[in-house]
Amino acid sequence: MLTMSTIEEKKNIEVVSEYFTEYWGKANPEIVDKLCADDFVINYPMHGPRHGKAAAKQMLSVKEAFPDISFHAYQHPLIASGPYVVGRWIGGGTHTGVAFSDLAVGALNEPNTGKKIHFSGITIFTLKDGLIVDETGEEGALTALQQLGLVAPPNAGKEIKYLHK
Repeated sequence: MLTMSTIEEKKNIEVVSEYFTEYWGKANPEIVDKLCADDFVINYPMHGPRHGKAAAKQMLSVKEAFPDISFHAYQHPLIASGPYVVGRWIGGGTHTGVAFSDLAVGALNEPNTGKKIHFSGITIFTLKDGLIVDETGEEGALTALQQLGLVAPPNAGKEIKYLHK
């Protein structure tokens, strides 16, 4: 049975859209104070869970290693169901900054390697009272780690190819 989006779902999409644009697109840490609950948790396998607003803001230190890194919605609109909003995204950048070790596997021990990453993922946001309480994502960690040379590259013909930018 098809139903119309509720007012709550529409508001949740607006909150997540603003958050995603500001946090992941523009690396604006102040958006966390505006749109996230005090007990906010952000969790991606490549970096592990971060608890609280300060820890979420610290995750943006990736910009020190990848100054041009940016992420945006990819192919599909945000989808809401009750307190949940789901979105697919794509992004990447070039390692032209400091050495970087905030990874589940390996590290870039030298600064400015020039290595490029480009990967996608899907994130589920949970909202309560108009604030984001949880951001749990599944990113193309293997792809990113392969591009950084930290794990073996894919077998021939198995490379990730994005159909749309």
